[in-house]
Amino acid sequence: MTTISPSRYICFKLSRAMRKVQRYYEVNLAPLKITPVQFFVLSSLWEADGVKFKELAQKLSMDGATLTGILDRLERLEFIAREDDPEDRRSLLVFLGEKAKLHHDDFQRLAETLDNEIRGQFDQADFATFVRMLDTIGIDGKE
Repeated sequence: MTTISPSRYICFKLSRAMRKVQRYYEVNLAPLKITPVQFFVLSSLWEADGVKFKELAQKLSMDGATLTGILDRLERLEFIAREDDPEDRRSLLVFLGEKAKLHHDDFQRLAETLDNEIRGQFDQADFATFVRMLDTIGIDGKE
């Protein structure tokens, strides 16, 4: 019988890389009591503030119940605010709170530091290929 090592599988390698990314964010976001997924929600809002709840869920590839829980915690921490959509009574708009705006530069530096560490492991052409491959397999949020 042939022994099969988990390191032989692409999903294992991706999982191991993602765990390293997850740990980096967990350690560095802990002082602000923010989780990595909460950080990604805030990042999406920094890109487009005042977004409809449904659009935010789609952009993050999250179901509504999961996003609601994340937004509840972010709102308690005063990182976001939710308001009724004046154009659609059934919809909510999600806005960055003052606390998120205050810490924007800190969060941006954190993300850029990790990006630069990863980028530093590749030459320019290989990094472009790496990003293109991530986009191709759907890690960029496209489905």
